[in-house]
Amino acid sequence: MTADTLRKLFHERYPSQSEPFVCRAPGRVNLIGEHMDYNGLPVLPMAIRQEILIAFAPRTDSRVVMQNVEPRFSPVEFENAATITRSAQGSWDNYTKAAFQKLNAELEPEHFPGVDMLVSSTLPTAAGLSSSSALVVASALVYLAVLDQILEEDITRLELADMMAEAEHYVGTRGGGMDQTCILNALDGHACKIDFFPLRVEAPPIPEGAAIVVCDSTVKVEKSGDALLRFNRGPRFCALGTALVERYLQDAIDEDIEIDRLGDIWLGPLCLTMDEGAGYIDAAIPEDRLTLAEIAKRLEMKPAKVASLYLEDMPEPEGGYPLRAMLRHQYSEFARVELARDALLANDTEEFGRLMNESHQSCADDFFISSRELDALVGAAREAGALGSRLTGAGFGGATVNLVPEQEVERFVERVGQLYYRDFLGRDGEPPIFVAHPSDGAGYL
Repeated sequence: MTADTLRKLFHERYPSQSEPFVCRAPGRVNLIGEHMDYNGLPVLPMAIRQEILIAFAPRTDSRVVMQNVEPRFSPVEFENAATITRSAQGSWDNYTKAAFQKLNAELEPEHFPGVDMLVSSTLPTAAGLSSSSALVVASALVYLAVLDQILEEDITRLELADMMAEAEHYVGTRGGGMDQTCILNALDGHACKIDFFPLRVEAPPIPEGAAIVVCDSTVKVEKSGDALLRFNRGPRFCALGTALVERYLQDAIDEDIEIDRLGDIWLGPLCLTMDEGAGYIDAAIPEDRLTLAEIAKRLEMKPAKVASLYLEDMPEPEGGYPLRAMLRHQYSEFARVELARDALLANDTEEFGRLMNESHQSCADDFFISSRELDALVGAAREAGALGSRLTGAGFGGATVNLVPEQEVERFVERVGQLYYRDFLGRDGEPPIFVAHPSDGAGYL
């Protein structure tokens, strides 16, 4: 779908409208650094050419009318206002509502203008490539244009990324800011190393002679229902573990120590080394699992208070909370991200691939976000010649990202098609695999 084609379709859907504007927001694939951003720890994704396009034109009222090129997404409309009622969980318009409501709160416009929108996407949904965040960002660009706000003049890309990370909480996900920051700030040909609090980016180049290949596991993980609960388990459990580490540091070092998020152990006023921080975490939580009652006793709270502060509707896992392993993933993945950035700068594909492989194992064994299908797909990719292979995105399903020598891509696709899609899944036809080309960030066309 080109911008010109989308403009023509817009006129067919909205024949009385003026000439539309068009904006784009790419998807992203996370190369390494999974479930880190909400803990204030760095990540290393890249934007891809698969994207969401929106053609749009302002209305004279406050109605937001949305149509999608894909007929499976029903047309929707809502009233733009300071407070916008959320649709049923899983409704595609919630991502646009999230962007509009957040910008209304931040920019405080005198009135709430409406807009006609036509959405097109080449991003697969529920595949771990951030189609939802791309829609949030693209919707924000639509609304900024309608409000006559100029990106990079009236609002910076980092400011907008920070706003849109908070905006997605409207939908119910409790992630960090990786997706929005990468989607808005990526550079063609480069990865996007992101650090948080304060938000900042750098752009190490993708290695020469290497291809980033994405393989869809075909297991869809919509961020609703039980899948949403599983996704939010990471932020909730990490916050609980961080509270235990804070209490331990207060007892061991200084009662005035405050740890708002896990990354503060290294990046806050304590300025601990990587090994020192890891050592304190292991000392604070020496047990493999802790019950809610045991956690409450250490925090000197009632169990109901702990649940209210940190867990909301999260049920207690059988055998207790695996906080030690989940925080071990955090500090080991932190180290891998830093080493991976260095490997990209050194054009060292072997080292980068090794770190990807270690990351997947940590995601599976310590953070519990892999699945039978993802493990099988990663195994098939390595057997097919990938230098590195790992799950990407929230986990549980979605896609894997693979580092493959450019000259081996065709053989890799054929071999993974046989090993995973035909032998493991029993699925014939063209395998859902594509080479991901690093793309520029979101903007207007």
